[in-house]
Amino acid sequence: MAESTPSTRASRDHDRTLYVVATVHLDTQWRWTIQDTIRDFLPATLEQNFSLLENHSFFVVSFEGAFRYMLMKEYYPENYERLKGLIEGGRWRVAGSMLDAPDVNAVSPESLIRHILYGNGFFGREFGRRSCDLFLPDCFGFGFALPSIAAHCGLRGFSAQKFGNWMAPATIPFDIGRWEGPDGTGVIAAIRPEGYGEGLREDLSQAQRWIERLDETGRQCGAFVGLMYVGVGDRGGGLDTTSMEWLQRSIEGRAPIQVRVDGSDQLFRDLQTDQIEKLPKHRGELLLPTHGTGCLTSQAALKQWNRRNELMAEAAEKAAVIADWLGALPYPAARLRDAWLRFLWHQMHDDLTGTSIPAAYRFSWNDELLASNQFTSVLTQSIGAIAAGLDTRTEGLPLVVFNPLSVERQDVVEARLPWSGAPPAALSVRAADGEEHVAQITGNSDEELVVAFLARVPPLSVQVFEILEGEGGGDSANDLRVARGRGDLDGVRIRSRVTAPFDGKRNPFCFLFRQHDFPLSRRDSPTLGRLHGDRPSIRSRLPILDHHECQRPR
Repeated sequence: MAESTPSTRASRDHDRTLYVVATVHLDTQWRWTIQDTIRDFLPATLEQNFSLLENHSFFVVSFEGAFRYMLMKEYYPENYERLKGLIEGGRWRVAGSMLDAPDVNAVSPESLIRHILYGNGFFGREFGRRSCDLFLPDCFGFGFALPSIAAHCGLRGFSAQKFGNWMAPATIPFDIGRWEGPDGTGVIAAIRPEGYGEGLREDLSQAQRWIERLDETGRQCGAFVGLMYVGVGDRGGGLDTTSMEWLQRSIEGRAPIQVRVDGSDQLFRDLQTDQIEKLPKHRGELLLPTHGTGCLTSQAALKQWNRRNELMAEAAEKAAVIADWLGALPYPAARLRDAWLRFLWHQMHDDLTGTSIPAAYRFSWNDELLASNQFTSVLTQSIGAIAAGLDTRTEGLPLVVFNPLSVERQDVVEARLPWSGAPPAALSVRAADGEEHVAQITGNSDEELVVAFLARVPPLSVQVFEILEGEGGGDSANDLRVARGRGDLDGVRIRSRVTAPFDGKRNPFCFLFRQHDFPLSRRDSPTLGRLHGDRPSIRSRLPILDHHECQRPR
């Protein structure tokens, strides 16, 4: 996925080289909203850095977040064309590989992979360039799985700055080393690049602290190198005049440190295999023990919507693949991509974490609900197309149940069935193998019945069940009791609502989802798994907030 061919060999033989990453950090939302970013911060970032690049031939700027490049393309097309020329010339470097700089602890591995897929995918299509690093200067700690995910996506490096500045762990394993994940794969990690928002007020070519740090890295691996951030944050913009003067003086100093201003991933490209193998290694988390810890419980509603969308996206994706494979419905690649993009950017480290101002979350909640509706539409249409091709010639009412998990699933299903007239005295459910189970009527109206029954469905499959009207009063093979979302089956209490929409004809269908929020309670019975209790069809009643309101008057 990422370009990873080193351009030059990293410094050897006590030739100290400090890679300076001139960065412009912009939080898409924080103490402001997406509208402020579009109206004020993006044009300022473009115009100020265009001026710096025009007036300083040594200057190279790195800017992360493909989503912000998408906004530039939409709202400032003339400047965007100029930007493309600077990227082609190597003066402006795309950084970080991701759609935005997400909080990496509260999201799923699939979300992180999608960030890289859509981020580097956009960079490749638009600019013919891809970055090979995770550039996350402002995030609140990093889990053990992250280096493995990055490595499997073809990335080489990772950098973040809070370990040296923000209440870092008592022991920082290295300046530059190899960070390995659970499976032994990993990335080169630069975790003490200093701050990104302080500007520059010294000659780095003479900095004693960097001489000592470069020498230590050189003794470890033979490459006397280091990585340092110099930049502004968190509103974007550009470096001030004084910083640019010191940066030029540092580059011209040459000794005892050679300073080069380059892209955020250039060091990772330049290090050779034999040098990387000698780097110190770290296996485990890189967490901040105090900074940002309160964000794990802040804005819990947004975190819940994010997780629901991750689950809905997975189910919709699998259903769409099955429908396409069967020739029932073309794979809706664009619709799924649009839905992912709509909520992925809200995983940004000051959005999903709950550290933004209240006004920002009007946009966050709105996009989460719209994405949920998009995934729901794909899921409903895909399962409907699959159901249309199934043999539903049954004695009773056919009901299609979808299990999107990769394991066999046995759970209580609650379904809404089309029904006219008085409810029957009793219902039973017959599975494809002929086995019958009792079904309990938990609600009814003039047009539908709400029933609950136990369903066992093979992994990643769709199965037809048959709803039969019975006489009532007979014995059943199991003891099922359901009341307001709580089910008891043979001593296992199950909390779930898996609701079935229907197409108004003879082929209703329902879905089984995974739930990570509420584990099963059990009483001397084996754990069956976790349930997902959300209706697959969710319709937003909030006003739609359009980002296009942000267009600056011309």
